Amino acid sequence: MDNDTTADTIHSLESMVASLNELLTVTEKVVSDQSERIMKNEEDLKKSSERFLAFIREAAMRLKTPLEVIEENITGITSDIERGGYNPADVVLQLKIQMKNMEQIRQNIIELNKAITEHGDELSAATRKFLME
Repeated sequence: MDNDTTADTIHSLESMVASLNELLTVTEKVVSDQSERIMKNEEDLKKSSERFLAFIREAAMRLKTPLEVIEENITGITSDIERGGYNPADVVLQLKIQMKNMEQIRQNIIELNKAITEHGDELSAATRKFLME
């Protein structure tokens, strides 16, 4: 091999190495950018999950307590009726009170649904409509 051919070969190899280094640099940049996006998405997902869990805890608390009260009161009403020791006017009054308690639960659900729709940017229009009806 003569000097010109050797020089051409070396030059070709140096060009290939430079191209490979350039490709490696671009690949590293792409991988780095993707890693950053994945990490940000993970952080966003974690925050979203934490908000969702807080919402579930709030919803459970707002619904469980009034439902337990209604259950206890209706159990008392039915016990009175079964024993025959009831006054129809008292039963009507007690049932009206339970209807008020159920209305409060309904209002709590409306408030929770409103909070979901206000903060749930990713909700579809159909889901928003369902929650607000």
